[in-house]
Amino acid sequence: MKNFQSKDMLSVLKSAIEFLDDKNIKNAKISAETLLAHVLKIKKNDLFLNFDKTLLNEELKNFEKLIQRRSKKEPVEYIIGKIDFYGCEIIVDKNVLIPRVETEILVDLICKKLEKENLDGKILIDICTGSGAIAIALKKRFPKLKVYGVDISKKALEIAEKNAHLNDVNILFKKGDLLSPFENIRADFIVSNPPYVSEIEFKTLDDDVKSFEPKIALVAKKSGLEFYKKIEKQIFKYTKPKTKLFFEIGSSQKNDVLNIFSDKKYVLNEVIKDFSKKDRFFFVEIE
Repeated sequence: MKNFQSKDMLSVLKSAIEFLDDKNIKNAKISAETLLAHVLKIKKNDLFLNFDKTLLNEELKNFEKLIQRRSKKEPVEYIIGKIDFYGCEIIVDKNVLIPRVETEILVDLICKKLEKENLDGKILIDICTGSGAIAIALKKRFPKLKVYGVDISKKALEIAEKNAHLNDVNILFKKGDLLSPFENIRADFIVSNPPYVSEIEFKTLDDDVKSFEPKIALVAKKSGLEFYKKIEKQIFKYTKPKTKLFFEIGSSQKNDVLNIFSDKKYVLNEVIKDFSKKDRFFFVEIE
């Protein structure tokens, strides 16, 4: 990237947007604004109040470095190192998936269900917890819940622990394969946003995703259905009557997931669409 010709904020921002556009970066304007706000330690919405500001040399150098990284399609969230998720500040790096808006919708739908429950002494397990975003958001919203998070990745769990501390919530994180670490626990609620992208679908993803986000957190065997099948095989050992299960699913997986959870012990099966009218969330209750 050529050095900025001017140090005034408006010119710098315009040059950065043009540079990212030339590199075919999606949402170039949003990327540039977000990164500049990060460098200046202000909210993105406050940028327009500072357009007459002249950037310091150090600020200019830092911004240029970040724009260079974004020009190589590195996600803004990794560059900044954090994201706001359902009112929680969540640290993210290359070891964890960046939480999506769809997953915020999942949390919101779960909250609406749990608001109607007596949560005293109740246990919730978040399978494939990753950054811990879902577990943390739910624990923050419902402090009475005893919340566990489980993941097979040690590095992801280190991030999740940091995030729990950052958001001042007490969550018990365990390393292991799905529900296997919970031998003596029977959950009242189980939540999971597991890997559900097939190998074929993975090849079609944007470079921002497939070149930077952890493949282990995205891709599942058996046409993306591997983890739903594994969880279903284990589920009755770790649950009790009336346990509620909440999943995020791929937009084409509705019928397959309904078929996987077709045992007569499952009741109140429900598939809910996201804001794009795609099948995205699966809820089911054990009889």
